[in-house]
Amino acid sequence: MSGCVATIGMFDGVHLGHRFLLDRVRREAAERGLETLVVTFAEHPLSIINASLAPKRLTDNIQRGRLLTDRGIERVVNLDFDDRLRRMTASEFMEYLRDNYGVKVIVMGFNHRFGHDRLTSRHQYIEAGRKVGIDVVFAEPYEGPGGAGVCSSAIRKSLAEGDVTAANRMLGRPYNLKGTVVPGRRLGRTIGFPTANISLGDDSLLLPARGVYAVDVTLDDGLTKRGMLNIGVRPTVDRSEIPETTLEVYIIGWEGTLYGREIEVAFIARLRDERRFDNIEQLKKQLDDDRRAALDI
Repeated sequence: MSGCVATIGMFDGVHLGHRFLLDRVRREAAERGLETLVVTFAEHPLSIINASLAPKRLTDNIQRGRLLTDRGIERVVNLDFDDRLRRMTASEFMEYLRDNYGVKVIVMGFNHRFGHDRLTSRHQYIEAGRKVGIDVVFAEPYEGPGGAGVCSSAIRKSLAEGDVTAANRMLGRPYNLKGTVVPGRRLGRTIGFPTANISLGDDSLLLPARGVYAVDVTLDDGLTKRGMLNIGVRPTVDRSEIPETTLEVYIIGWEGTLYGREIEVAFIARLRDERRFDNIEQLKKQLDDDRRAALDI
């Protein structure tokens, strides 16, 4: 094969709308006998333009790359959104992609825009591509579950509200986070619910709203178990003046030491808000109820 069909964007989350576009890329490539390519960015462009406006991310670069290749994309390029790239017109950017990555066709999402010259119409993008020898085609709009649109910002909003069910529906998979188990205060084991404290190591990733969630926990050896995860400040057991927000998970039916190991949690459903109990016995009873609820889902 010589040359490729490309699409451009952040593809944060690789949600159902993204998958719809990727399927069009694959069909276009198959019809033309070309390879498939996704051109994306190592950091969100807003983090360079105005860091205070940059959204939290749904996927890091490694996970995003894996999700893209899982959809049959053969090559993924992570560009640095530097000043040179930022100042390119749409035509200059297409020429850059042609010369450096062999792009012959660009499939654009129905509402996607790129280029410093801020082109607005489909005709303008088609003409910009024609000048440098690239065919520009537009994908059809995607209608999500129930006819609603799907976008990364809507998924972020749902997660920020704790509605992981809605977020998962738009993602087409459970929202998940991966991190390393670090030592905590070991308060959970004193009440029969030993938890693993997770350090994400990446503060650009989005944490769902505070609360208790049913999760699937995958250990670094591939074993997956149901768990219940708390995001919050543990108000019943931590009476610090400035409590730290933690991410801790109780893995149901599993015993052992996890310090230093990498684990992944997939959010299945929200169980309840985090709240303070009057005493430890009330907390233990609630945790027993949470365990049953998590296993019943």
